[in-house]
Amino acid sequence: MSNIVTKQLKINNSKNFIDNLSISSGNSLYMFLAKPNTWQGGDSDVPIPKDNQETITEIWDEMVSLKRILPDSIINVVRRIDWNYDTVYAEFDNADENLFDKSFYILNSEFNVYKCISNNNDSKSKIEPTGRSRDIVTLSDNYRWKYLYNISTGNRLKFLTNNWMPVLKDDDVSVNAKGGAIEQIKIINGGLDYSTTSTISISGDGENAEITPKLSLGVLYDFSYTNIGTNYRYATAIINDSTGSGKYANIKAIVSPIDGHGYDPVIELGSHFLMINVKTEYNEGFGDFPGKFSFRRLGIIKNPKDSYNNIANALTLTALSGIYLRSVVGNFAQNEFIEGTTSLANAYVVTTNVTSGNGYIKFIRSFDLTSNYNKFVPGEIVLGKASGATAIVSNLLYPEILPNKGEIYYIENKNPITRSADQTDNLHLVIEF
Repeated sequence: MSNIVTKQLKINNSKNFIDNLSISSGNSLYMFLAKPNTWQGGDSDVPIPKDNQETITEIWDEMVSLKRILPDSIINVVRRIDWNYDTVYAEFDNADENLFDKSFYILNSEFNVYKCISNNNDSKSKIEPTGRSRDIVTLSDNYRWKYLYNISTGNRLKFLTNNWMPVLKDDDVSVNAKGGAIEQIKIINGGLDYSTTSTISISGDGENAEITPKLSLGVLYDFSYTNIGTNYRYATAIINDSTGSGKYANIKAIVSPIDGHGYDPVIELGSHFLMINVKTEYNEGFGDFPGKFSFRRLGIIKNPKDSYNNIANALTLTALSGIYLRSVVGNFAQNEFIEGTTSLANAYVVTTNVTSGNGYIKFIRSFDLTSNYNKFVPGEIVLGKASGATAIVSNLLYPEILPNKGEIYYIENKNPITRSADQTDNLHLVIEF
Protein backbone atom coordinates (compact mmCIF):
# COMPACT_ATOMS: atom_id res chain seq x y z
CA MET A 1 0.00 0.00 0.00
CA SER A 2 1.29 3.46 -0.86
CA ASN A 3 0.16 6.85 0.44
CA ILE A 4 1.03 10.53 0.38
CA VAL A 5 0.33 13.55 2.54
CA THR A 6 -0.73 16.24 0.11
CA LYS A 7 0.67 19.75 0.02
CA GLN A 8 -2.89 20.95 0.57
CA LEU A 9 -2.77 19.67 4.16
CA LYS A 10 0.38 21.68 4.83
CA ILE A 11 -1.15 24.78 3.24
CA ASN A 12 -4.37 24.41 5.22
CA ASN A 13 -2.40 23.95 8.44
CA SER A 14 -0.63 27.25 7.83
CA LYS A 15 -3.94 29.00 7.13
CA ASN A 16 -5.59 27.46 10.19
CA PHE A 17 -2.67 28.57 12.35
CA ILE A 18 -3.36 32.20 11.44
CA ASP A 19 -7.12 31.80 11.89
CA ASN A 20 -6.57 30.27 15.31
CA LEU A 21 -4.84 33.45 16.48
CA SER A 22 -7.60 35.92 15.70
CA ILE A 23 -8.31 38.37 18.50
CA SER A 24 -11.72 36.76 19.09
CA SER A 25 -10.22 33.27 19.52
CA GLY A 26 -8.96 33.97 23.03
CA ASN A 27 -5.53 32.61 22.09
CA SER A 28 -2.28 34.55 22.19
CA LEU A 29 1.11 34.05 20.59
CA TYR A 30 4.41 35.45 21.80
CA MET A 31 7.98 35.57 20.60
CA PHE A 32 10.49 35.05 23.38
CA LEU A 33 14.18 35.88 23.79
CA ALA A 34 16.19 33.58 26.02
CA LYS A 35 19.61 32.35 27.11
CA PRO A 36 21.71 35.35 28.14
CA ASN A 37 24.42 32.95 29.32
CA THR A 38 27.09 31.36 27.12
CA TRP A 39 26.47 28.07 25.30
CA GLN A 40 27.92 25.11 27.16
CA GLY A 41 30.57 24.49 24.50
CA GLY A 42 31.27 28.20 24.00
CA ASP A 43 29.50 30.72 21.78
CA SER A 44 31.32 29.47 18.71
CA ASP A 45 29.60 26.10 19.15
CA VAL A 46 25.87 26.74 18.73
CA PRO A 47 23.98 23.47 19.34
CA ILE A 48 21.16 22.18 17.16
CA PRO A 49 17.85 22.65 19.00
CA LYS A 50 16.37 19.49 20.51
CA ASP A 51 12.67 18.79 20.81
CA ASN A 52 12.56 17.15 24.21
CA GLN A 53 11.39 17.88 27.73
CA GLU A 54 14.87 18.73 29.00
CA THR A 55 15.30 21.47 26.38
CA ILE A 56 11.84 22.90 27.04
CA THR A 57 12.61 23.06 30.78
CA GLU A 58 15.88 24.83 30.05
CA ILE A 59 14.09 27.37 27.85
CA TRP A 60 11.64 28.24 30.61
CA ASP A 61 14.50 28.70 33.08
CA GLU A 62 16.50 30.93 30.74
CA MET A 63 13.65 32.97 29.24
CA VAL A 64 14.07 36.75 29.49
CA SER A 65 11.50 38.71 27.44
CA LEU A 66 8.29 38.10 25.53
CA LYS A 67 6.58 40.20 22.84
CA ARG A 68 3.04 39.50 21.71
CA ILE A 69 2.57 38.60 18.05
CA LEU A 70 -0.63 40.14 16.70
CA PRO A 71 -2.48 38.56 13.75
CA ASP A 72 -1.39 41.32 11.35
CA SER A 73 2.24 40.38 12.00
CA ILE A 74 1.82 36.86 10.54
CA ILE A 75 1.53 36.07 6.85
CA ASN A 76 2.00 33.25 4.37
CA VAL A 77 5.26 33.52 2.46
CA VAL A 78 7.00 31.77 -0.43
CA ARG A 79 10.51 31.73 -1.75
CA ARG A 80 11.41 35.11 -3.25
CA ILE A 81 12.09 34.83 -6.98
CA ASP A 82 13.08 38.09 -8.66
CA TRP A 83 12.67 38.50 -12.40
CA ASN A 84 16.06 38.56 -14.11
CA TYR A 85 16.89 39.08 -17.74
CA ASP A 86 17.88 36.05 -19.80
CA THR A 87 16.46 33.53 -17.35
CA VAL A 88 14.25 30.54 -18.08
CA TYR A 89 11.19 30.40 -15.84
CA ALA A 90 9.01 27.33 -15.45
CA GLU A 91 5.46 27.56 -16.74
CA PHE A 92 2.32 26.60 -14.87
CA ASP A 93 1.18 23.05 -15.57
CA ASN A 94 -1.75 21.55 -13.68
CA ALA A 95 -0.24 18.05 -14.08
CA ASP A 96 3.25 18.94 -12.77
CA GLU A 97 3.65 17.37 -9.32
CA ASN A 98 6.96 19.22 -8.84
CA LEU A 99 5.59 22.63 -9.79
CA PHE A 100 6.07 24.16 -6.34
CA ASP A 101 9.77 23.33 -6.43
CA LYS A 102 10.22 25.36 -9.63
CA SER A 103 10.50 29.06 -10.44
CA PHE A 104 7.07 29.47 -12.02
CA TYR A 105 6.33 32.89 -10.52
CA ILE A 106 8.34 36.10 -10.23
CA LEU A 107 8.55 39.40 -8.39
CA ASN A 108 9.20 42.36 -10.68
CA SER A 109 10.81 45.76 -10.02
CA GLU A 110 7.38 47.28 -9.28
CA PHE A 111 6.85 44.66 -6.57
CA ASN A 112 4.15 42.96 -8.62
CA VAL A 113 3.94 39.17 -8.54
CA TYR A 114 3.20 37.23 -11.74
CA LYS A 115 2.66 33.61 -12.61
CA CYS A 116 4.32 32.27 -15.76
CA ILE A 117 1.63 30.79 -18.03
CA SER A 118 3.93 30.07 -20.97
CA ASN A 119 7.72 30.16 -21.28
CA ASN A 120 7.74 29.89 -25.08
CA ASN A 121 9.05 26.33 -25.12
CA ASP A 122 11.66 26.83 -22.42
CA SER A 123 13.08 30.04 -23.88
CA LYS A 124 14.85 32.69 -21.83
CA SER A 125 12.76 35.58 -20.57
CA LYS A 126 13.89 38.84 -22.16
CA ILE A 127 11.09 41.25 -21.21
CA GLU A 128 10.10 42.06 -17.65
CA PRO A 129 6.33 41.85 -17.11
CA THR A 130 4.76 45.05 -15.82
CA GLY A 131 1.29 46.43 -15.13
CA ARG A 132 -1.75 44.93 -13.47
CA SER A 133 -3.91 43.68 -16.29
CA ARG A 134 -6.73 41.30 -15.38
CA ASP A 135 -5.90 39.27 -18.48
CA ILE A 136 -2.95 37.07 -19.29
CA VAL A 137 -0.47 39.20 -21.23
CA THR A 138 1.83 38.02 -24.01
CA LEU A 139 5.12 39.90 -24.32
CA SER A 140 7.36 40.29 -27.35
CA ASP A 141 9.57 37.41 -26.18
CA ASN A 142 6.38 35.26 -26.31
CA TYR A 143 6.36 34.71 -22.58
CA ARG A 144 2.81 34.84 -21.18
CA TRP A 145 2.27 36.16 -17.66
CA LYS A 146 -0.66 36.46 -15.26
CA TYR A 147 -0.59 39.30 -12.70
CA LEU A 148 -1.50 38.07 -9.19
CA TYR A 149 -0.91 40.86 -6.66
CA ASN A 150 1.24 43.80 -5.59
CA ILE A 151 3.30 43.99 -2.40
CA SER A 152 2.59 47.35 -0.81
CA THR A 153 5.21 49.46 0.95
CA GLY A 154 3.89 48.44 4.36
CA ASN A 155 4.03 44.74 3.54
CA ARG A 156 7.49 45.12 2.03
CA LEU A 157 8.79 46.66 5.24
CA LYS A 158 7.25 43.92 7.39
CA PHE A 159 7.54 40.78 5.31
CA LEU A 160 9.80 41.11 2.26
CA THR A 161 13.34 39.80 2.81
CA ASN A 162 16.17 38.68 0.57
CA ASN A 163 14.88 35.10 0.68
CA TRP A 164 11.12 35.36 1.27
CA MET A 165 8.16 37.33 -0.01
CA PRO A 166 4.60 37.63 1.32
CA VAL A 167 1.65 35.98 -0.41
CA LEU A 168 -1.30 38.35 -0.73
CA LYS A 169 -4.67 38.45 -2.42
CA ASP A 170 -5.79 41.12 -4.88
CA ASP A 171 -9.58 41.21 -4.57
CA ASP A 172 -10.02 42.54 -8.11
CA VAL A 173 -7.91 39.70 -9.53
CA SER A 174 -9.70 37.14 -7.37
CA VAL A 175 -13.24 38.18 -8.32
CA ASN A 176 -12.33 38.13 -12.01
CA ALA A 177 -10.49 34.79 -11.92
CA LYS A 178 -11.68 32.33 -14.56
CA GLY A 179 -12.00 28.92 -12.97
CA GLY A 180 -11.22 25.75 -14.87
CA ALA A 181 -10.40 27.57 -18.12
CA ILE A 182 -8.14 26.58 -21.01
CA GLU A 183 -5.83 29.58 -21.09
CA GLN A 184 -2.77 27.78 -22.37
CA ILE A 185 -2.09 24.98 -24.84
CA LYS A 186 1.48 23.77 -24.90
CA ILE A 187 2.99 22.90 -28.27
CA ILE A 188 5.15 19.83 -27.89
CA ASN A 189 5.55 19.41 -31.65
CA GLY A 190 4.32 21.92 -34.23
CA GLY A 191 3.94 19.23 -36.91
CA LEU A 192 4.07 19.63 -40.70
CA ASP A 193 1.82 20.44 -43.64
CA TYR A 194 -1.26 21.65 -41.75
CA SER A 195 -3.75 23.58 -43.86
CA THR A 196 -5.33 26.92 -42.97
CA THR A 197 -8.64 25.14 -42.37
CA SER A 198 -7.21 23.20 -39.40
CA THR A 199 -9.12 23.40 -36.11
CA ILE A 200 -8.56 22.62 -32.44
CA SER A 201 -10.83 20.17 -30.58
CA ILE A 202 -11.02 20.39 -26.80
CA SER A 203 -12.37 17.35 -24.95
CA GLY A 204 -13.00 17.36 -21.22
CA ASP A 205 -15.54 17.89 -18.47
CA GLY A 206 -15.89 21.66 -18.96
CA GLU A 207 -17.59 23.67 -21.66
CA ASN A 208 -17.36 26.37 -24.28
CA ALA A 209 -13.61 26.42 -24.96
CA GLU A 210 -13.04 27.78 -28.48
CA ILE A 211 -9.43 27.95 -29.61
CA THR A 212 -8.01 28.24 -33.11
CA PRO A 213 -4.53 27.41 -34.34
CA LYS A 214 -1.95 29.83 -35.73
CA LEU A 215 0.09 28.33 -38.54
CA SER A 216 3.16 29.34 -40.52
CA LEU A 217 4.07 27.30 -43.61
CA GLY A 218 1.96 24.44 -42.28
CA VAL A 219 3.62 24.44 -38.83
CA LEU A 220 1.64 25.17 -35.67
CA TYR A 221 3.25 27.96 -33.63
CA ASP A 222 0.52 29.52 -31.47
CA PHE A 223 -3.22 29.82 -30.76
CA SER A 224 -6.03 32.36 -30.64
CA TYR A 225 -8.05 31.95 -27.45
CA THR A 226 -11.48 33.07 -28.66
CA ASN A 227 -13.22 31.52 -25.63
CA ILE A 228 -11.21 29.94 -22.82
CA GLY A 229 -14.23 28.05 -21.49
CA THR A 230 -15.10 27.23 -17.92
CA ASN A 231 -15.38 24.44 -15.32
CA TYR A 232 -12.74 22.15 -16.83
CA ARG A 233 -10.95 19.85 -14.42
CA TYR A 234 -9.25 17.87 -17.18
CA ALA A 235 -9.00 18.41 -20.88
CA THR A 236 -7.23 17.16 -23.98
CA ALA A 237 -6.51 19.13 -27.13
CA ILE A 238 -6.17 17.80 -30.68
CA ILE A 239 -5.47 19.61 -33.92
CA ASN A 240 -7.64 18.46 -36.84
CA ASP A 241 -6.89 19.04 -40.51
CA SER A 242 -9.87 18.40 -42.79
CA THR A 243 -7.53 17.98 -45.79
CA GLY A 244 -5.73 15.13 -44.09
CA SER A 245 -2.32 16.53 -44.98
CA GLY A 246 -1.25 17.72 -41.52
CA LYS A 247 0.81 15.35 -39.40
CA TYR A 248 3.00 14.95 -36.31
CA ALA A 249 1.58 17.83 -34.23
CA ASN A 250 1.42 17.14 -30.52
CA ILE A 251 -0.30 19.59 -28.17
CA LYS A 252 -1.29 19.57 -24.51
CA ALA A 253 -4.16 21.49 -22.91
CA ILE A 254 -3.25 23.15 -19.59
CA VAL A 255 -6.20 23.52 -17.23
CA SER A 256 -6.31 26.62 -15.03
CA PRO A 257 -6.83 26.19 -11.26
CA ILE A 258 -10.33 25.12 -10.24
CA ASP A 259 -11.12 28.69 -9.11
CA GLY A 260 -8.85 30.42 -11.61
CA HIS A 261 -5.43 32.07 -11.62
CA GLY A 262 -5.21 34.60 -8.79
CA TYR A 263 -8.28 33.46 -6.87
CA ASP A 264 -6.22 32.12 -3.95
CA PRO A 265 -2.46 32.78 -4.32
CA VAL A 266 -1.65 30.94 -1.07
CA ILE A 267 -2.87 27.70 -2.63
CA GLU A 268 -1.68 28.49 -6.15
CA LEU A 269 1.89 29.29 -5.06
CA GLY A 270 1.99 26.37 -2.63
CA SER A 271 2.67 28.45 0.48
CA HIS A 272 3.01 26.29 3.56
CA PHE A 273 5.42 28.73 5.21
CA LEU A 274 4.49 31.48 7.66
CA MET A 275 6.57 34.55 8.41
CA ILE A 276 6.25 36.20 11.79
CA ASN A 277 7.51 39.76 12.03
CA VAL A 278 8.21 41.10 15.51
CA LYS A 279 9.58 44.53 16.40
CA THR A 280 11.05 45.00 19.85
CA GLU A 281 12.10 48.36 21.31
CA TYR A 282 14.48 48.99 24.16
CA ASN A 283 11.94 50.91 26.27
CA GLU A 284 8.97 48.58 25.86
CA GLY A 285 7.16 47.44 28.97
CA PHE A 286 9.30 49.47 31.36
CA GLY A 287 12.32 47.23 30.98
CA ASP A 288 10.74 44.03 29.70
CA PHE A 289 13.35 44.15 26.90
CA PRO A 290 16.49 45.26 28.73
CA GLY A 291 19.42 46.75 26.88
CA LYS A 292 23.01 45.57 27.02
CA PHE A 293 22.12 41.91 27.35
CA SER A 294 22.83 39.13 24.87
CA PHE A 295 20.34 36.50 23.80
CA ARG A 296 21.20 33.25 22.08
CA ARG A 297 17.80 31.65 21.69
CA LEU A 298 14.47 32.86 20.42
CA GLY A 299 11.22 31.12 19.75
CA ILE A 300 7.45 31.11 19.66
CA ILE A 301 5.14 30.24 22.52
CA LYS A 302 1.35 29.94 22.48
CA ASN A 303 -0.88 30.89 25.41
CA PRO A 304 1.60 31.62 28.18
CA LYS A 305 -0.12 32.23 31.51
CA ASP A 306 0.24 35.51 33.39
CA SER A 307 0.77 35.75 37.13
CA TYR A 308 -3.01 35.45 37.65
CA ASN A 309 -3.04 32.12 35.76
CA ASN A 310 -4.91 33.66 32.82
CA ILE A 311 -3.83 33.46 29.18
CA ALA A 312 -1.50 36.43 28.81
CA ASN A 313 -2.50 39.27 26.49
CA ALA A 314 -0.13 42.11 27.40
CA LEU A 315 2.03 43.42 24.56
CA THR A 316 5.25 42.70 26.47
CA LEU A 317 6.16 40.50 29.42
CA THR A 318 9.23 39.74 31.47
CA ALA A 319 10.04 36.16 32.41
CA LEU A 320 12.76 37.17 34.85
CA SER A 321 12.65 36.69 38.58
CA GLY A 322 14.49 39.14 40.79
CA ILE A 323 15.14 40.75 44.12
CA TYR A 324 14.67 44.29 45.40
CA LEU A 325 17.74 45.69 47.14
CA ARG A 326 18.67 48.27 49.76
CA SER A 327 21.97 49.40 51.24
CA VAL A 328 23.80 48.60 48.01
CA VAL A 329 27.58 48.89 48.16
CA GLY A 330 29.47 48.66 44.86
CA ASN A 331 28.14 47.90 41.40
CA PHE A 332 26.56 44.57 40.56
CA ALA A 333 27.47 43.51 37.03
CA GLN A 334 25.51 41.86 34.26
CA ASN A 335 26.46 38.25 33.54
CA GLU A 336 27.89 37.67 37.00
CA PHE A 337 26.65 35.25 39.63
CA ILE A 338 25.16 36.44 42.89
CA GLU A 339 24.69 34.44 46.09
CA GLY A 340 22.58 34.88 49.18
CA THR A 341 24.79 34.50 52.24
CA THR A 342 22.00 32.94 54.31
CA SER A 343 19.88 31.04 51.77
CA LEU A 344 22.87 30.13 49.57
CA ALA A 345 20.57 30.92 46.65
CA ASN A 346 22.54 31.33 43.45
CA ALA A 347 21.52 33.31 40.34
CA TYR A 348 22.88 34.67 37.05
CA VAL A 349 22.40 38.43 36.64
CA VAL A 350 20.66 39.60 33.46
CA THR A 351 19.99 43.23 34.32
CA THR A 352 20.42 45.61 37.26
CA ASN A 353 18.97 48.96 38.22
CA VAL A 354 20.38 50.62 41.31
CA THR A 355 20.10 54.30 42.29
CA SER A 356 21.19 55.88 45.57
CA GLY A 357 21.78 52.54 47.23
CA ASN A 358 18.40 51.04 46.28
CA GLY A 359 17.17 49.12 43.24
CA TYR A 360 16.73 45.64 41.90
CA ILE A 361 18.45 42.76 40.14
CA LYS A 362 16.70 40.50 37.62
CA PHE A 363 18.18 37.10 36.99
CA ILE A 364 17.80 33.57 35.64
CA ARG A 365 18.44 30.26 37.33
CA SER A 366 18.75 26.77 35.93
CA PHE A 367 20.09 23.53 37.33
CA ASP A 368 23.13 23.39 35.05
CA LEU A 369 23.92 27.08 35.46
CA THR A 370 23.31 27.86 39.11
CA SER A 371 23.18 24.43 40.77
CA ASN A 372 20.15 25.26 42.93
CA TYR A 373 16.75 26.92 42.95
CA ASN A 374 16.91 28.15 46.56
CA LYS A 375 14.86 31.28 47.17
CA PHE A 376 16.53 34.46 48.34
CA VAL A 377 15.36 35.52 51.79
CA PRO A 378 14.36 39.11 52.58
CA GLY A 379 16.85 40.59 55.03
CA GLU A 380 19.82 38.50 53.92
CA ILE A 381 22.96 39.89 52.35
CA VAL A 382 23.54 39.17 48.68
CA LEU A 383 27.05 39.14 47.21
CA GLY A 384 28.23 39.71 43.62
CA LYS A 385 30.70 36.90 43.00
CA ALA A 386 32.71 38.83 40.37
CA SER A 387 32.07 42.47 41.28
CA GLY A 388 32.26 42.06 45.07
CA ALA A 389 29.18 44.29 45.42
CA THR A 390 26.89 43.70 48.38
CA ALA A 391 23.32 44.59 49.30
CA ILE A 392 20.48 43.59 51.56
CA VAL A 393 17.47 41.83 50.02
CA SER A 394 14.38 43.90 50.82
CA ASN A 395 11.83 41.84 48.90
CA LEU A 396 11.33 39.36 46.07
CA LEU A 397 10.47 40.36 42.48
CA TYR A 398 8.29 37.92 40.55
CA PRO A 399 8.06 37.26 36.78
CA GLU A 400 4.99 38.32 34.81
CA ILE A 401 4.42 34.79 33.51
CA LEU A 402 4.08 31.44 35.19
CA PRO A 403 6.86 28.99 34.34
CA ASN A 404 6.01 25.95 32.22
CA LYS A 405 2.55 27.29 31.32
CA GLY A 406 2.27 27.56 27.55
CA GLU A 407 3.07 25.59 24.41
CA ILE A 408 6.48 26.18 22.82
CA TYR A 409 6.08 25.87 19.03
CA TYR A 410 9.40 27.05 17.65
CA ILE A 411 13.02 27.15 18.86
CA GLU A 412 15.98 28.79 17.15
CA ASN A 413 19.51 28.71 18.57
CA LYS A 414 21.86 31.50 17.50
CA ASN A 415 25.21 33.12 17.97
CA PRO A 416 24.86 35.80 20.67
CA ILE A 417 23.02 38.98 19.70
CA THR A 418 23.73 41.84 22.08
CA ARG A 419 21.05 44.48 22.48
CA SER A 420 22.32 48.01 23.04
CA ALA A 421 20.71 50.31 25.55
CA ASP A 422 18.63 52.05 22.85
CA GLN A 423 18.22 49.22 20.34
CA THR A 424 15.16 48.38 18.26
CA ASP A 425 15.05 44.91 16.67
CA ASN A 426 13.00 43.90 13.63
CA LEU A 427 12.96 40.10 13.66
CA HIS A 428 11.65 37.73 10.99
CA LEU A 429 10.88 34.11 11.80
CA VAL A 430 9.80 31.64 9.11
CA ILE A 431 7.96 28.48 10.13
CA GLU A 432 7.38 25.57 7.74
CA PHE A 433 4.26 23.44 8.03
